[in-house]
Amino acid sequence: MNAAIRTALSELEPAGMATPDAGLQQRKSAETRVTILDAAVDCLARVGYARTTTQLIAKVANVSRGAMLHHYSTKQELIASVIDYAFYRHLEQFITSVRELPEVERMRDNAGILIDWRLYQSREYSAYLELTVAARTDEELRATFVPKARRHDRAWREELERVFPEWADDPALLSRSRRLVQTVMSGMVLNRDVWADIDMERALLAFLSSALLKVREGTLDWPDGDDLDLPVTA
Repeated sequence: MNAAIRTALSELEPAGMATPDAGLQQRKSAETRVTILDAAVDCLARVGYARTTTQLIAKVANVSRGAMLHHYSTKQELIASVIDYAFYRHLEQFITSVRELPEVERMRDNAGILIDWRLYQSREYSAYLELTVAARTDEELRATFVPKARRHDRAWREELERVFPEWADDPALLSRSRRLVQTVMSGMVLNRDVWADIDMERALLAFLSSALLKVREGTLDWPDGDDLDLPVTA
């Protein structure tokens, strides 16, 4: 990861990751942590939150129960780290991929949309989505997940301004547009098996890309929504 991306993500890096000047023992410890976190992400993506146990994670990670407890004494502590880790990896991959785009692909072709969609199908997002859904009814998980997710949401907005400078003059417009992308893509992921329609996916992504270009160019305005009578939620 280059220096610019490392600086941008440094505040989000999960605890226990090795620093560039770390000693041998610190690096080994960090490698074990990453192995455990990767295994947890795999488990969440494959079997879901309810069936992801510390025993299963240790088995997938190929580490002893003692090694697992040395780094994460409880499942709650481990899951707290996984929440940050899954998001960190997702955002890291997104930033890296967008920075590699030629300017014309990023601006005219809106290639960031396809990068985003690819990453919405990644194991990191699958794990994060599992945690999002589980947090709705699991009060203990919710107490940990929601504050972290709100922090992650702020981080997304800040990083988008860096990698899409063409939007930087109107952060509010960028924020609304990002919410639209999140809403559409998360809905597509949740309904993918039900729809089983790749042509529909292409059409939705093409429409989304076209709409965002028009919004950015000022030929399509966001309605204020003041005339909508929205239901009050608890």
